[in-house]
Amino acid sequence: MDGLPINKKILYGFGQIGVTMPAFFLSTYIFVFYAPLHGRVIVDSYIIGVAVLVGTLVQAFANPFIGQWSDKSTSRLGRRRFFLLTGLFPIALFYGLIWFPFLSGVTMGILLALYLIGFNFLYAYVVLPYLSLIPEISVTSKDRVILTTIASYFSIVGIILASLLPSILLTLNVPFSYIGLIVAILTMLSFLIVFLSIKENPEVKRIPEEYTIKEAIIQTFKNRTFDRYILSYLFFQFGFYFFLSSLGYFIENVVLPGNVHYEAYIGLLTLIAVLSTIAFSPLLVFYSRKHGEKSAFILFTAILGIVLVSAFFVGIIPFGTRIIQMIAIMILAGIGLTSYFILPNAIVSEIIDEDELTTGYRREGMYFGIQGLLERIPSGLSGYVLGAWISYLYLPTNNEVYIRSLALIGGLTIILTSLLFIRVPLKENIKKMQRS
Repeated sequence: MDGLPINKKILYGFGQIGVTMPAFFLSTYIFVFYAPLHGRVIVDSYIIGVAVLVGTLVQAFANPFIGQWSDKSTSRLGRRRFFLLTGLFPIALFYGLIWFPFLSGVTMGILLALYLIGFNFLYAYVVLPYLSLIPEISVTSKDRVILTTIASYFSIVGIILASLLPSILLTLNVPFSYIGLIVAILTMLSFLIVFLSIKENPEVKRIPEEYTIKEAIIQTFKNRTFDRYILSYLFFQFGFYFFLSSLGYFIENVVLPGNVHYEAYIGLLTLIAVLSTIAFSPLLVFYSRKHGEKSAFILFTAILGIVLVSAFFVGIIPFGTRIIQMIAIMILAGIGLTSYFILPNAIVSEIIDEDELTTGYRREGMYFGIQGLLERIPSGLSGYVLGAWISYLYLPTNNEVYIRSLALIGGLTIILTSLLFIRVPLKENIKKMQRS
């Protein structure tokens, strides 16, 4: 399949709403929902951090097994579509339950952990097969960048919904629990659209039954390009999710101290960032076509890290008000965020093509599964570190420096990603060159 029709690319992109919207909403609001610094605390922030970590670890270790399962699947629905259909309702159910706490304290913390475990397992069950469709339904680097760019726009739509819905509905006094339920339903519908519209390639050579998961994992880590890519990407995941999870605390204490409506500004500021991402995405596409995906990822990721580090100085530099400074930071962050939304899946697809030349099999599920296993560890760890940071450093002292430092932690780890990616020996357009 040399080129996926544009209408199919658009329909595939709808699934990205289900990928980004629930994850973004959860990362942005779970701490301020359960443990606001000022207001009723349902569950201690440290317990939330532990629950988030446990849930993401479950997702992490489920990923390679689900990847191998989907690679070997012989369902008449398709290797990947089977998982979309059977998982879309359960994932919505567990996600909805997260936002209906009817208890408090440690008991609710345990219940929250169970909800997060269920949601995270099902997230792997649905999202991994969905992402594994990318290298199967697109072949050339150009086609993949177009597909992942369109998908990134839907990712941004998901984030806009996750940002704008709370800002609007909270001002209308809609209970937060209902907002979480709306996100759950939209997640389910997005994957349903993909299931109904995308067909798989029946000619793909299937993985033999005797090819064990142990062999698959070993073979994956023999790929030197993947090893170096995933090492750098782990730092990206930690830095991005750490900053995202801490944004509510940062706005509450640094940007709008004393403002009782600060929660509405969380959504508005993230909305500014994602709209900026849309505006600058053609710049990244142009640059990647001219200089390659690797060069684009290094440059735009470095820009994001530097911008996030600059957030430490909000209110310190003599330029406008604090909210104006934060708006400027979120606009500039949109330049770097294009690398996060567009390039990683395209890069992994290139690595999968390289692997096919070595193994003779299309192992999309395993590669995305291993990536999912490893990337969820730092993203979950970011929630744990944030919870511990607030509970054991900020709360005993109320020192604003600890809140400002959250921007430094997120930004510096993303800069490290850019530096490490320089050593990734990415081979682009292998499939196209093989056919020439």
